[in-house]
Parts: sequence; structure tokens; C-alpha cells
Amino acid sequence: MRTTAEAIRRVLLPPTLAEAEFEGKSASAVMVLLRPAGGGLEVLLGKRVRRTGDPWSGHISFPGGHHHKEDGPLLETALRETREEVSLDLRAGAEVLGHLSPRSPGNDPAMLVVPFVSLATAPLEPRPGPEMEAAFWVPLADLPPSSGTATVQTRVGELRVPAFRWRDLVVWGLTYRILEELLVLLDAPR
Repeated sequence: MRTTAEAIRRVLLPPTLAEAEFEGKSASAVMVLLRPAGGGLEVLLGKRVRRTGDPWSGHISFPGGHHHKEDGPLLETALRETREEVSLDLRAGAEVLGHLSPRSPGNDPAMLVVPFVSLATAPLEPRPGPEMEAAFWVPLADLPPSSGTATVQTRVGELRVPAFRWRDLVVWGLTYRILEELLVLLDAPR
């Protein structure tokens, strides 16, 4: 499994390419924060607060959100959202290595989301902000093979979807798809 910054960087797109696809589109960014642990890697996830009208209410996700014009580049959106949602300033404790392919969430196909990937270079302990109920580290080795599914409640009713189950949590949707791609690129044991 790729666990060093240089090995991970080689399989990612450079951060500077993140702006290229967003001309005239709704843009968002998430931060896929990794840290070394026990010979492998852990990824930071959070459980979003339940809020009326929020299509991702109560979901397991990466820190992230909508791009604001005052953010400047999309990377700044991911860094700002990480500070706001899990109280981490990554400029002081992580190295941004690149990003994965932009993608659209299933419930908002007009939006493109850039998943930036960073690696902790110092101990980082997240604290949930007002938009997160909880923040926690998940060992990548604990994510089961991609053949897992779960039944989830959505705006259009109950759906059976591909998912990871970790402890009592269900990781599905955009977060699941990003993790699937990351695990393949990192050549993680499955």
C-alpha cells in the first residue's frame, strides 16, 4: 500500500489543475485527510449534524463545502471548511499532495466537487464544529471490500446503495465513491 507522501502524490492530480473544470459551474471542495497509523493510513471522516433542508444531513462525510468567491482557489475552500467543520488548520500540520478527479454528487449533478488529498505531518486531533456532530479517524484497512451495500433513506425514498460499514456507521454516496477511488490508487489491501 502507498503510505508515503511521495508515493501518494504520484497517483494524484496536482492541486493547480483543480480550477480548470469549474468555469461557470457550482463548485465545492472536500479534504481527504490521511495520517499514518500502525503501518497503514487512517482517513478523517465526520458525521454531519442533522438539519432540515440539508441534503447531506446526518451523513458520514469529509470536511468540505461550497466554494465562496472570497475563498480564491478551490483548495482554499477545502482548507477553510476543514477549519470550520473539524477545527484543524492544515497549513500547520499537513501537506496537500494533490486531488482526485472532480465528481458530482448524485443528488446535485450540476455541482462539481474536488476531493483534495492531504497527509498529516504532525499530530492532528479534530474537534467537531457546528456543522459536524462527530469527527473520527478510520483505518483504511478497516473498510470492507466494495461489494458491500446498505439500505439508506433519501429524498426519493429508500434505496439500496454500495456502501462501507464501519462500526455502526454507513458510508455511502459521494464519500463512498471518493474512498473507493482512493483505495484503488493507494493500492490498499482489500
